[in-house]
Amino acid sequence: MPADFKVIFRFLELTDGEVQGRQSARPPQQVEKLIHSLLSGELEAVRRRELCEALRLEPRWLAWLAEQIKNRRKSSARLPT
Repeated sequence: MPADFKVIFRFLELTDGEVQGRQSARPPQQVEKLIHSLLSGELEAVRRRELCEALRLEPRWLAWLAEQIKNRRKSSARLPT
């Protein structure tokens, strides 16, 4: 895992359940696409750095990112094994 995202995952661990139910600022569509590519493991290194910088400049988007990660975790937990 890139070091840039260790902070985000640590945040999610510490706030598990606390972020849920709060309104989060939704990023612009182009940033959403980058986030979805990142979560799918398809975002190239240069674009990851751009995304990290965008998130650093707009930390209010982190709650939205956290929601997306939690939604993916819930979805993958529901898949039959």
